[in-house]
Amino acid sequence: MVIYLSDQIEMRWVKLNIVLESLKVMFLGMGTVFVALIGLVFIIKALHRLTDKNARLQGATKPEQVFEPAQKSDAVNNAVQLQWKDEEDEELIAVIAAAVAASLHRSTHDIVVRSIRRVPSITPIWNRVGRQEQIATRL
Repeated sequence: MVIYLSDQIEMRWVKLNIVLESLKVMFLGMGTVFVALIGLVFIIKALHRLTDKNARLQGATKPEQVFEPAQKSDAVNNAVQLQWKDEEDEELIAVIAAAVAASLHRSTHDIVVRSIRRVPSITPIWNRVGRQEQIATRL
């Protein structure tokens, strides 16, 4: 089998054309994806601006709330303590027994709660106040 020099050059030229065409397709695909992603960024920013204007308009009709942490912390702390004191022990025991039974995959008749000891809270007051404000605003 005899391969002439012109055939070898032609084969290399064909391979070079294949590589160049594949590079064109690659850059065209990557460019299309890049342009589409930039378009999505602009669309998201535009939607954010539209919704932000609606939030500003709604906020303008409502009076702004001013929080005073020193006064609220005492009131919230007292409210938390009163809530724990007012809670009925029987319901608390029933809930704890049901939770333990569910986690152990047993019946509540198999579980006897002999004593309940409350663990003191070590979370900062600002954490408790924030949680209660979140709960209050969602109700």
